Amino acid sequence: MISDFIFSIPTRIQFGSGITKQVGSVVRDFLTSRGERSETRGLVVVDPGIKDAPWLMEIFASLGEAGLQYIVFDGVKPNPRDEDVVQAASVVNENKLGVVIAIGGGSAIDTAKTAALLATYGGKVSDYAGWAKVPGPILPIVAIPTTAGSGSEVTCWAVITDTRTHNKLAIGDQNLAPSVAFVDPLLTVSLPAKLTAATGMDVLTHSIEAYLGSLSNPINDVLALESIRLVAANLKRVVTKGDDLDGRQGMMLASSLGGIAINNADVAGVHCLSEGMGSLYDAPHGLLNAILLPYFMVFWQKGSEEKFIHIAEAFSAAPNPSEAVKQVISLNQSFNFPSLVDIGVKNQDLRKLAEIAASNVSNSSNPIPMIDSDYLGILNQAITGQIARTL
Repeated sequence: MISDFIFSIPTRIQFGSGITKQVGSVVRDFLTSRGERSETRGLVVVDPGIKDAPWLMEIFASLGEAGLQYIVFDGVKPNPRDEDVVQAASVVNENKLGVVIAIGGGSAIDTAKTAALLATYGGKVSDYAGWAKVPGPILPIVAIPTTAGSGSEVTCWAVITDTRTHNKLAIGDQNLAPSVAFVDPLLTVSLPAKLTAATGMDVLTHSIEAYLGSLSNPINDVLALESIRLVAANLKRVVTKGDDLDGRQGMMLASSLGGIAINNADVAGVHCLSEGMGSLYDAPHGLLNAILLPYFMVFWQKGSEEKFIHIAEAFSAAPNPSEAVKQVISLNQSFNFPSLVDIGVKNQDLRKLAEIAASNVSNSSNPIPMIDSDYLGILNQAITGQIARTL
């Protein structure tokens, strides 16, 4: 019996190698269709790590050729901060800008989303933390992802660090979804191997959590499993050979599919814990997800054997529940990720991290209910690097 569910994908996706050459004309036509002037001025939020990329100048040229004026904001940091969002929103309002364009990874896109939100309704980022706190439509957002990772180009979520409390604020609302996403695999070809690996594991975490989670639905399951299959087939390829365009295409598609999946089924415990760690230690989000994912999979395996078999099969492995966990562990080992201790996680912080995770807005989306003692048990395993001996 299929339970009732809701599925939506409000973002228009333009996918293809070189598709960003059309950014200017598509954005102009989109704004015109909304009754806006064709020469609307916009804010371009740029990840500073890509400011020297040759294709960035091509995107700027495309905007100029379409008659779109813009101001560049490059004050984006990893684990984006609320103070930077406020600054970006001020630029929008002071210059009466009508569209926000994000070029970068999840940090740039999440900064753009919340800047558009504050520019429209004012207030503080914390005012909108949680689900469905946005009063209505915000300035249109155009997202151009440069990593196969966050999937933020198609989600209605943004995660911003509160610089006062050092907590990560998750804001979820359908009005945060970008209007248009340009998904161009060519933009990821020069991505360093370590970053490719960590962001790729973020994709895998999204898809596994969405597939296993309590809010999964039949449409979502198809997308999540295909995303898992694409990661299994392509992530090692692009880490080893960055200019493997077929592999890059596969990973970009996996990332967007994973983003659609979490947009409809949410993330779960891995993110609940990694978001707290990211805010406390300012550590890379995808890397934390990669390290933590196998431990959560062991915890969730009981009662979800059939779905774990499907995950194993997506890896082209034997149809055995424990094989799904083994495949994820194998991926991690091939990338030689650092340990939690290497990142700076301290034993005295574990109880605090567990409590933060249990209070996360996505905690209720876990495949099985979890409380702070469950998170603490996982943390105690993960910090020693000892996976449960049930595989």
